[in-house]
Amino acid sequence: MTTRILALVTDAYGMRGGIARYNRDLFEALVSHGAEVFVLPRHGSAEGLSLPAGIQQFPAVLDRLRFCLASLGVIWRCWPVDVVFCGHVFMAPFARLVARLTGARYWLQAHGAEVWTDRRDMVRRAIEAADMVSTVSRATRRLLLDWVDLAPDRVRVLPNTVDDRFTPGPPSEATRARLQLGSGPVLLTVGRISSTERYKGHEQIFAALPILRQRFPDLVHVVAGDGDDRARLEQRAAELAGDRDAVRFLGYVPDNDLPDLYRLADLFVMPSSDEGFGIVYLEAAACGLRVVGGAGGGSRDAIPDGRVGVVVDPNDQAALVDAIQRLLRQGKVDPAAIEPYRRPHFAAAAGRLLARLLAQPRRMRGAA
Repeated sequence: MTTRILALVTDAYGMRGGIARYNRDLFEALVSHGAEVFVLPRHGSAEGLSLPAGIQQFPAVLDRLRFCLASLGVIWRCWPVDVVFCGHVFMAPFARLVARLTGARYWLQAHGAEVWTDRRDMVRRAIEAADMVSTVSRATRRLLLDWVDLAPDRVRVLPNTVDDRFTPGPPSEATRARLQLGSGPVLLTVGRISSTERYKGHEQIFAALPILRQRFPDLVHVVAGDGDDRARLEQRAAELAGDRDAVRFLGYVPDNDLPDLYRLADLFVMPSSDEGFGIVYLEAAACGLRVVGGAGGGSRDAIPDGRVGVVVDPNDQAALVDAIQRLLRQGKVDPAAIEPYRRPHFAAAAGRLLARLLAQPRRMRGAA
């Protein structure tokens, strides 16, 4: 019998960003195990997109009241509902209510920053009501269990997966010439440049560049990504790097162009202190790049050992400089280190979580 999943999410198909990508990967993994997924997002449009069989995404509704009303229509369309999946902690109170109304099992997903920023009592109670909680990293799981009263067995880690497009390959000399990168080496950072995400460590890299360029005069730091903090960050690069040519801002780079960009670089550097996981670390490593991440958050789950890279204190400039210099000498990543994060493993793990959830009895409709 087909399992019907109502997914209440911030975004999925038709949107960029790590959470949207995680949701898409998860839904596609679940339909591979025979589920049907009905997606109601707050943002994004799937119009014109060819969605995988078994997945239907309804028009996005941003307004909270209209979102609640729209969910009633989706429930009617996909009845009976076996699982209510909530893709973001801030939506947990509403997802809990929907699960009570439908008698469905309630699955909550936690990513990272929302766990340590949204500490409202109503959110805590909604988390504690979940039949199962999945997190992208051990760090997020640990922070969640420190706050809420949940049996540890009900909180499971399901880390991000890396797309099959991200594989080692020769660098594009045409791209190198177009970007005027010279002989390098090239340090690469990929991520949204947002005033709410200044923890990613761009400025720490800029400040280290004068020291690094004493040894590597042609070293260039390439920054891919866009957002409301770009103008400020460009000014900080000019102030800290000592040479305007030391930092190149590319703006938004389409997903399809990222593999070539990773293959062009010599090292991926993002000393972030608060990543929920950091899918870009995996993408870079899957393309052969060693990576430097920041201590804090879930970065250690994406950089599991020295075969992939190292994690440093973002505020320890000497450690950051040493890590960059050391990893530049070490060559490419061992592909075996990334294999556990490939799609077949992710799909199998998602299937086990779904089976575990379905083994629990349905709620009585209206029960907490």
